[in-house]
Amino acid sequence: MTVRVLIAEDDRSLRTVMGKALASQGLHVSETGDGRDALERLRGGGFDVAVVDIKMPSLSGLDLLEQLQRFVDPPHVIVITAQNTMGNAIEAMKRGAYEYLTKPFDIDLFEQLVLRAASDRVGPEEPRSTLDDGPVAQPDTRTLFGESPAMQVVFKAIGRASRSPHAVLLQGESGTGKELVARILHQESLRAAGPFVAVNAAAIPGELLEATLFGHSKGAFTGATESKPGKFQAASGGTLFLDEVGEMSLGLQAKLLRVLQEKEFYPLGASKEVKVDVRIIAATNRELLEEVRAGRFRSDLYYRLDVLRIDLPPLRERLEDIPRLSEWLLGRHANQGTIAACTLSRDAVEWLTEYTWPGNVRELENMLVRAATFVTGPVIRRRDLLGPTGTDRRANGAQEESIEEMLRRRLQPVVRNFSPPTRGGKSDLYSLVIGMSERALIDLVLERTCGNQVQAALLLGINRNTLKRKLDDQDLDPASLRRRSRER
Repeated sequence: MTVRVLIAEDDRSLRTVMGKALASQGLHVSETGDGRDALERLRGGGFDVAVVDIKMPSLSGLDLLEQLQRFVDPPHVIVITAQNTMGNAIEAMKRGAYEYLTKPFDIDLFEQLVLRAASDRVGPEEPRSTLDDGPVAQPDTRTLFGESPAMQVVFKAIGRASRSPHAVLLQGESGTGKELVARILHQESLRAAGPFVAVNAAAIPGELLEATLFGHSKGAFTGATESKPGKFQAASGGTLFLDEVGEMSLGLQAKLLRVLQEKEFYPLGASKEVKVDVRIIAATNRELLEEVRAGRFRSDLYYRLDVLRIDLPPLRERLEDIPRLSEWLLGRHANQGTIAACTLSRDAVEWLTEYTWPGNVRELENMLVRAATFVTGPVIRRRDLLGPTGTDRRANGAQEESIEEMLRRRLQPVVRNFSPPTRGGKSDLYSLVIGMSERALIDLVLERTCGNQVQAALLLGINRNTLKRKLDDQDLDPASLRRRSRER
């Protein structure tokens, strides 16, 4: 069976390269550099795959893609573009693109993608919806930025998930933009005209969270002097964003599960059920599947929430975004009038890309705003990123803050799996953890001082006799540390 591919690209040289590559794979290739001509050719049928550039004369690739979705049997469409923006990626996937590639791309990857698209198209698909929503507003690109491959995956996932009615689970560290993604998902959904309501489960005491979510009737509890609707009712017809959903108690998880299943619930103290039409977007910085295994999160609720999952990468995993992201953040704040317009020096950019960013984009933004506020000229240098006091505590990256994050990560399984003391017994968890930490610290300090206990005590800020006692308690041998230092 012959596979037919149409390449719609106004750059003749690129069009030729793509055409030759696909022809070498045995595909039948047609080419055009005009969007409207591409539409007419595709209207004639017979094409399995269309490779479409966004920017073309007479008809853009995105408009062409929207037209194709009205066809009874449209080809799979691969959108290509040099305009690598979140808006383009989301719009392409919303309008039914099979895949989205940014220029320049690897030609071998391109060949594999076209072949996969052709093999996936085994026959006519179900007719797609022709519901006319009018012009689709561009996403609020002031809120999320990224050009790295990791962020392109996120943007495409947002585009695919935005028109779905199903629940979305956003997984990622604090500061990676989970609420921003939730807002964009709502803005790009068929519920965009409805309300977007956000609730942070970690910020509301457990006894108040149920009343916050589901509302209450008059007299339901002390102080309930009148009936009050909850966040579910406030979000009806729109989207409810549940941030830090992993912090909910098991009892509240059960009630949330029932709402997701039945679309109705009883407010606190009420005898009449309330029906709601809400799409749930949940977010967490925990790994919920681990919480399920530990018995702290209901498995049935997890699988109700984890229908469409989007993992948000930490900033340290997309360091290539930092230079442009920093410029973008500075420009955004300058346009808002909160800081003066300024740029980053080369040494500042180098330092930013070497930092490990435990607070992710939120930390980067705060650091840039602080530097722009205190800098005395139009250029932010490395020293300006360290703060107005001139402290160099961050000179080697995220050492101070990342140690805390690392300790939390390492200690979490220890604390979770530590057996509580028997009745009348006493736990030794505190002394165990402090002892391990103390041993590691003393070991490192003595290694640095080549086993010199006087210098080590001075560096630690403790008495020489105190250090000697701790060496005995921890069974540490300064002589072996001296030998180790000489070997290094």
